[in-house]
Amino acid sequence: MENYLENYRRRNLRGRSFKNQDLSYEDFSYSDIRGTNFTNANLTGANFSYALAGLTKPGKIILSILIFFLSATSAFATFTAVYIPLKFIVPKPSNLIPIHIGLFIFLLLELINICSLLVTIRQGIKKTLVYLFSGIPLIILIVPVLAAFAMNEKNLSKLFKFLGIDRPPSPEIIQLSKELKAFRSGNLIEGVTNLLTDADSVNIVVSIIVSLIISVGAILVLITTLSLAVVLAEIKLEKHHKNSVIFWSIIFTIIITGSVVRNMDDRYGTFLFSSEPTKGVVLGIGTYLIAIILSILLISIASYIAKKILAEDENNLTIRRLAVAIGAIGGTSFKNANLTDTNFSNACLKSTDFRLANVTHTLWRKAEYLTFARIGTTILIDPKIRELLVTGNGINQQYISVNLRGANLRNADLTRSNLTIADLSEAALEGACLDRANLKEVLAIGTNFTQAKMTGVCLESWNINHTTILDEVESEYIYLLESEKPQTNDRERRPSSGNFAPGDFTSLFAENFHTVDLIFRNGINRKALMSAFQQVQKENEGVTLTIQSIENKGDGIAVIKISVPEEMSKGKIHQQLTKFYQEEVDKLTEKDREKSLSQEEKISIYHQQSEYMMSFFSYQSTVERLERAMQDEKERIIYAQEQGRIKQTIFLVMVLITQRFGEVSEHIKSQIEALPLANLESLVKVFLNFNSLADLENWLEENS
Repeated sequence: MENYLENYRRRNLRGRSFKNQDLSYEDFSYSDIRGTNFTNANLTGANFSYALAGLTKPGKIILSILIFFLSATSAFATFTAVYIPLKFIVPKPSNLIPIHIGLFIFLLLELINICSLLVTIRQGIKKTLVYLFSGIPLIILIVPVLAAFAMNEKNLSKLFKFLGIDRPPSPEIIQLSKELKAFRSGNLIEGVTNLLTDADSVNIVVSIIVSLIISVGAILVLITTLSLAVVLAEIKLEKHHKNSVIFWSIIFTIIITGSVVRNMDDRYGTFLFSSEPTKGVVLGIGTYLIAIILSILLISIASYIAKKILAEDENNLTIRRLAVAIGAIGGTSFKNANLTDTNFSNACLKSTDFRLANVTHTLWRKAEYLTFARIGTTILIDPKIRELLVTGNGINQQYISVNLRGANLRNADLTRSNLTIADLSEAALEGACLDRANLKEVLAIGTNFTQAKMTGVCLESWNINHTTILDEVESEYIYLLESEKPQTNDRERRPSSGNFAPGDFTSLFAENFHTVDLIFRNGINRKALMSAFQQVQKENEGVTLTIQSIENKGDGIAVIKISVPEEMSKGKIHQQLTKFYQEEVDKLTEKDREKSLSQEEKISIYHQQSEYMMSFFSYQSTVERLERAMQDEKERIIYAQEQGRIKQTIFLVMVLITQRFGEVSEHIKSQIEALPLANLESLVKVFLNFNSLADLENWLEENS
């Protein structure tokens, strides 16, 4: 076996196919695996440390051509976004537009272009598309309406009479109606064609609408192509070359824009200023400078967006993922492979496909260019998690609600990290440092904490079971609450004083791994419980059940923890105990009466104490006394339960108010504490509708 493993170490495996093969525990360290296909392979425990993955040389050549094409396209898109609006500054001989009107239209269109770029920076390209496409229905509605008012003089006169207007339409209205013919479908297509071909006859309104659509479309093409080119340049080259892509895009833009604008000035400048050649020269130079400056401005803003996309801007992840997907074509593929316990430490993983791969306990420590790998829906999709897995450093970081299922965090430093509600199921945390970390409500089923450091960690309501490994955990003390109890500094420290002795931490939580919790909401019937115990032991051939603890949760609720042998099914035992207990309770009580154990015991005591009084009191008198005693006891229990509910509801209301509005006055507190239970429950329901503390005060005044 040793000789076989050596076959893949420090080997040139470029372009090889290991598809569907079982390569468990093979050693590929230091090998060149660029373009290698491991699709559907079993690579459990394999070693790829210091391996070189990615594209082969032909793949890089194709990528270079694509980058050049994208850069040139971005330059042409920039030119289009400037050139189309620029036509309004230099009008055509047959369709003169006052220079100030043309300048206004030009500035308006370019302002829309710049705003589109700024919106993309702040909210992402998806939001920009939403804003832009929301105007399409408006255009679709307006164009037919305008076309409907395009009519000849005779029809226009009929319309005036229909509207009750006695005078005939003025020449201006007649001319405007003729102009609206441009919005008819056939004329609209002709107008667009004339605009794009620089024909002499172009309708001004049609020109503005078409110019707006084309220039904004060009901006979107600019953002997409330049961003793709920048990301692909980073994937192809080992050093940062995004600036070179941006530089050449600017050069291409200046060349294209400059040459076209110069031709435009030659075409129109002579006509406009044939009697004043100096003004023609000024117009030509001014137009040229405006075009160049605007082109550089637009491409500079787009470059800033491209750099944000390269840095995984969350608002523009779609473009980045598209670029990474393109860059991974022809690269190393681990698609749908089993990478359980596989070692990729210090490997170069650009242009690598990990889609659908099983990455349970996969080691990524110090892996390079993982950000340019196609990671699909694995836990690597979160940049923060990817950074943690690569560096092993999570000190003081926020990992609230993150997915770390099956993550390899062996020896990671998570000191003072916040892992509230995180999914740590099946994660490997052997030797990790979790000192003073917050593990409130984490899911840690099947998680391995062997030799982890957990001093001062918060374990409020964390979810563990018998598959959670807590062997040799190093901990001096822990907290069972994230926040202090109201009006105290108590966070339920364990141990309450001093420090854990070696093994105490494991013992504290391991004892809960093999227990069944029985919840009683109306007291406990001891006879029924003992009978249920006996029946379960009989059903399971003498299995031993022992009561580990009994907890009073208040409001008549009690929880009994019952130890169950490790080999037994806890679900089965819980189901049997619940079933047998309820059957015994039904036998001992009438179906129409719901009494707790405390009531039954006290009634029984009253019966026993009353037997000696039968000689002194009539039978009817004794029964009446017993019934009164029963009623009194029932009323006391109901009152105690109601008081418990009131206290619980008051506590909930005060927590909601403090979280929403901060500390409130003693007057408000006293008003809340004085509310009856029904009003307190109503307050909980309507609280989310309050926008300010004043709303709460008004409600209290109305309901106190």
